[in-house]
Amino acid sequence: MQNIAGNKMFAHLDRIVGEHKPITADIFLNNFCNNRCPYCTYGRWELDPGARAMSFKGFRKYATRLMEMGVEGFILTGGGEPTLTPDFDRITEWLDEKGLHYGINTNFNVLRLPRPDYLKVSLDGWDEDSYEHRRGVRKYAVAVKNIQDYAVWKRQHSPRTSLGIQCVVTSPDDVMRFYEANCDLLVDYIAFRPIESTGGKAYALGQLMEQAARTMEAVKELAANDSRVVLNFKWELLDRQEESCTASWAQIALNERGEVMYCCHKPYQIIGHILDPDILEKKSRAATDMAGCDIPCRMTGPNMYVHEMLLAGRKDACFI
Repeated sequence: MQNIAGNKMFAHLDRIVGEHKPITADIFLNNFCNNRCPYCTYGRWELDPGARAMSFKGFRKYATRLMEMGVEGFILTGGGEPTLTPDFDRITEWLDEKGLHYGINTNFNVLRLPRPDYLKVSLDGWDEDSYEHRRGVRKYAVAVKNIQDYAVWKRQHSPRTSLGIQCVVTSPDDVMRFYEANCDLLVDYIAFRPIESTGGKAYALGQLMEQAARTMEAVKELAANDSRVVLNFKWELLDRQEESCTASWAQIALNERGEVMYCCHKPYQIIGHILDPDILEKKSRAATDMAGCDIPCRMTGPNMYVHEMLLAGRKDACFI
């Protein structure tokens, strides 16, 4: 998998200069999880009050509507942990039967056997203690075994699936611990991500940016010897604050009720329902407080590229 990155917008120039139809749909299949990550805004378990999951019938209806809008790829994510959704297998089987492009973001504490374009596991640890510290439960060995079992299964049944693991790291030591503990897994990529924080406060101090630079170098050194190692594109955008979400039209995010959120990072900002006949108009009119956005956000890259391309169309563009 070539991980999510802003330069993929170049594959959709027709939508940048033409009708702004969504390209990717993030779908929260439920709002509960089997991990207790300290940074998570959900923190709800399956049996807790308010726990909800999208049904297969609902998913099929919403996905059909999204395809009519122009969506090309679906990301099954959360919200909660998508693999816990009671209809998860029916949903992925339907996507497979239709030959639709989809990816899965998961902690993979539960083994499932779908055939997505990619299956990305937020592993985040190198032993039980580090896993518990970061994800709130002692399930490192379980996740590793599920990754290994899936890797063996996919060789025969879904070789096109990109299987990857990722870790949020804050230091070169984190990078090396994670890599050394997990490099023998039969995965297609090993991604290292920075911290996402409101307004970029995680890297606001100069010394933190210096440590981030050392962390990036550690990842690049590993990548020179192991082609599976990926430096997430967000590392290059740690201090970039966009004035507006210029490319917000390129993604559309649904919660388990089919409600459309401003984006996957702002589940509290509901702008309508996917079945509303004017939902794309509502989405195009929606605005958000950029001061409350995470930096770097997955949309920071697309926003940057779209902004630059729009600037290219200014006065005197005919003089190259």
